[in-house]
Amino acid sequence: MNKPKVLIICRRAPYASSAARDAIDVALACALFELPVTLLLLDDAVLQLLPDQQSGLVGQKNPNAMLGALPMYDIDSIYTSTQSLALHGLEASRLDPRPVVLDQEEIKTLLAQHSRIITL
Repeated sequence: MNKPKVLIICRRAPYASSAARDAIDVALACALFELPVTLLLLDDAVLQLLPDQQSGLVGQKNPNAMLGALPMYDIDSIYTSTQSLALHGLEASRLDPRPVVLDQEEIKTLLAQHSRIITL
């Protein structure tokens, strides 16, 4: 039996709400059940990938530690869009972990490859 491929899409900034942490938690939970998981960070969610965040200043946990654990759960690729990077003036090479950058057509293809899509 084929396991459903799960795509988790997050659009929220890391400290605006719990949505960014929730997306990572859901990804890890799916991976525990050995489901193939892909994480797509769009819009403000790409800010989770900024290195050396000083999250203690806002009384929040740093998302970098959780993101760093993803490979241990066989979640090897994080995706974002060219538009999300442009929105914040970011370069993928300066983010950690470094995301795979997709254009709109590639995102459509990614969506079509997954049988379950969760948006947070």
